[in-house]
Amino acid sequence: MTTLELTKEQARSISNYKRMGIEIEVLDEKTVKITQSRLLNGFILNQKQLVERAKEIFPEHNIVPVVHSIDVDLIDLGWIEGRMKEFGIKRNDLIKQLAIDKSTLSSMFSGDRGLTKSQRAAFFFYFLTYELNRDFRENSIA
Repeated sequence: MTTLELTKEQARSISNYKRMGIEIEVLDEKTVKITQSRLLNGFILNQKQLVERAKEIFPEHNIVPVVHSIDVDLIDLGWIEGRMKEFGIKRNDLIKQLAIDKSTLSSMFSGDRGLTKSQRAAFFFYFLTYELNRDFRENSIA
């Protein structure tokens, strides 16, 4: 961070956002960068939402938003199979719910066909939906 003096309220807001996976960095006297570095409860902010949050703390600054980006390289067959086991999902569920034909899915799981970036992202968000639904149901029952 630059040497810009922060008020106690600004410092507290930055700290609170950091706990929620949102990093705020003062780049210079006129510019602030806000980055969603991780997801909390699956909540993804767009650029406009990030700018709005930063403007609440730094209304006179130029804001540089950096939206959350998943690392699709972490999503491989082992990750997918682990999630399938965790949520009790079968291959037929994937075929129907992700509109993947059976031969394509078989090729993926046999290793004959690699996963594209878009397929990895689709699996990430597919399982994120299951995770959020599970958490929502558990919290609704309590």
